[in-house]
Amino acid sequence: MKPTYDFSWMCCLVIDDCHSVSQYLQVVLQDSLNLKEVYVVHSANEALNFLDENPVIHVVLCDLNMEQVDGLEMIRLLKEKRFRGYFGIISSMASKVINSAEQLAKVHNINLLGSIAKPVSEEDLIQLLSGVGEKQLSFDQAKPSSTPLKIYELIRGIEKEQFEIYYQPKINTLTRKIVGVEALTRLNHPRQGIMPPDSFIAAMEHTTLINALTQYVMKHALKHWKEWQSNGHTLNLAINISPQELNNLDLPEYLLGLLQEHDVPASNITLEVTESALDLNQANALEVLNRLSMHGIKLSIDDFGTGHSSLERLRIYPFDELKIDKNFMLNARKSDNDRAIVESSVILAKRLGLQVVFEGIETSELYQMSNHLGGDIIQGYFMSKPIKESDLLDWIDQWNQQNS
Repeated sequence: MKPTYDFSWMCCLVIDDCHSVSQYLQVVLQDSLNLKEVYVVHSANEALNFLDENPVIHVVLCDLNMEQVDGLEMIRLLKEKRFRGYFGIISSMASKVINSAEQLAKVHNINLLGSIAKPVSEEDLIQLLSGVGEKQLSFDQAKPSSTPLKIYELIRGIEKEQFEIYYQPKINTLTRKIVGVEALTRLNHPRQGIMPPDSFIAAMEHTTLINALTQYVMKHALKHWKEWQSNGHTLNLAINISPQELNNLDLPEYLLGLLQEHDVPASNITLEVTESALDLNQANALEVLNRLSMHGIKLSIDDFGTGHSSLERLRIYPFDELKIDKNFMLNARKSDNDRAIVESSVILAKRLGLQVVFEGIETSELYQMSNHLGGDIIQGYFMSKPIKESDLLDWIDQWNQQNS
C-alpha cells in the first residue's frame, strides 16, 4: 500500500542564493506537493527577518554554501532564535560536509528532517517532508490560542483514560507478513484533540507521572494483545519504556504480574529502550534489563548509532533486537558513509544473533534498499502509519489479502 501524504497544512521557507534552484523548489513544493505556503528568500539575513514577521513556519529548507552567512551559521542562528519548526539541508557539497552539518543541527537541538543532495527530485522532497509525519499538531501548540499542558491535565488524562494507544505494524522483510506492532501513545485532550507524544512525554518524565503512564500503556496494550489473539492474531507487542523506568527496580515484577494476569507469553513482548536512556544509572539498568531478559521478555535497542559507545552497550546489555535509526536509512540512499554504517550495523547484529529492524521506511526506494541491506523487519509509513486499536484488525485482514 503506497502511502499518501497531506502537506496542505504546511508552511515552508526555502533559503537558497541560487534563484533557479529556489524557484524550482517553490514550484514543486507548491504545485506538485500542495503545500499551503512556500516562501523563498536568497540569504540568511532575509530569512531571519522573514521569520521575525512570520513566526509559524513549519519547515525551513536551507542550502549550505551561501555567501556571507552560510547554512552552518544559519543553523546556529535558528537555535538562538529558538526556532521550533523543522529543518532540512539541501546542498551540492560533499557527503562528509553534509553529514557534519547534520550533526551540528543535532548538537543545537534543531528538529532535523535530514538532507537532500542536489539535484533535487520531487521524490526526495516527499521523503524529506514525510519525516514531519504526525507532528503537525505540535506546531499548533506554538500558536497563541493554545497553552502548554498542565500537570493536572496529564493526571486527569490517566485517571479518565484519555490516553489512547495507536499501533504501527512491523512487517517481515522477506514474507511481507505482519509479525508485530509497536505501541505508540496519544493524548485525546478534551479541548485540543489528539496530541502526539512530544506534547506530554517531557513533562511526565520530570515527574513520577511517567511511571503511571508506562503502567497505563502496559495494562491496556496487554489487554489488546489478548483480544487480537482471540481473533487469531498472535503478534509481537513492542512497548517503549522511558529512561526513568530503567531506574525502577519494581518494573520487572509489575510487568511479569500483568503477563500472568492476562495470560500473555513473555516471548511475545519486546521492550524498546533508546540508546541515550542507557546513559543514566547503569547498575539499575543492568539489573532491570537482565531480570526482564531472564524471564523471556525481548529487549530492543532503539535509535541505534545515535548515542555514545554503542558497541559497548551491545556487549554488556542482553539485547535481542537492534533498530537502525531512521536518519541513517534516509541518508543511506545518497551518502556512502551512512550506507556503510547501516551495512556494518546489520553485519554486526547478525554476528551477535540480533534481529534487525529498519524504521522510517516511507518510500518504495527505502523498502527496496531495506531488502538489499538484509534487515529482518521493516516499519514505517510505506506500509502503514500508526493505527487506532479499533481499526487494527481490519488493517491486518486487508494487508494479508493484498500480500497473500
